[in-house]
Amino acid sequence: MKNVTILVFGMLITQLSFAQGEFRFGLKGSSNFGWVGGTSKNIVNDGTTVAFGYGIMGDYYFKPNYGISAEIMLSNIKSKFTVTEPLVFNSVPGDTVNDLRYEYNIQYLDIPLTMKFRTKEIGDMTYFGQFGVSMGFALNAKTSIVSTGLPKFISDQEPTEYRVNDAEGDAFTVNNFDDKVFLFRLPLIIGGGIEYKMAGSTSLQGGVRIANTFTDMFVKDKTAIAKNNYVALSIGVLF
Repeated sequence: MKNVTILVFGMLITQLSFAQGEFRFGLKGSSNFGWVGGTSKNIVNDGTTVAFGYGIMGDYYFKPNYGISAEIMLSNIKSKFTVTEPLVFNSVPGDTVNDLRYEYNIQYLDIPLTMKFRTKEIGDMTYFGQFGVSMGFALNAKTSIVSTGLPKFISDQEPTEYRVNDAEGDAFTVNNFDDKVFLFRLPLIIGGGIEYKMAGSTSLQGGVRIANTFTDMFVKDKTAIAKNNYVALSIGVLF
């Protein structure tokens, strides 16, 4: 999946570079502040968490101030929430624990596609805004569960692992939640920023972006609904 996406993006860059208009290519890094929003009643958000991402970007301006922006990013999105309904543990039949606190760290391959609007140059500065969507594909997921009095499951091999039963009665460990996370993520993104002209066509870019997702972060065979959103600060170089 990753190799195919990079190939398609490379072909797009090649086509745009020969098209009329202005094409620019660059590198960027970002830090995001994530939280859980639009959840079901049994999930309570526990504040924001910080994660990071990096990747490549390309802008094609078909008019002097109007263009299309595409990116490929490897992004970690963290979220922290509490499940308020009791969950059943398999260490002791019938044993339950309330208010489990989850801390998720999910890595996505993100492909943001946006319309980009910029001002004319004001000195060495240009201001821009952008609006669009970001297709995300989950690559891996890790989590930790925090609760006082969490029962232990003694595995055949050390170290001791915590295990909890899901709605179907299947146990899973706290370090492998790939099969519990929905593969696809589709947020609406809006943002803006500034470009500072350094030399020739090279410029330094800084921006802020809000991403509110439409899709549930978990697979569909469950009752909990959670959507991982974030605000991202980015810095990059365009050539």
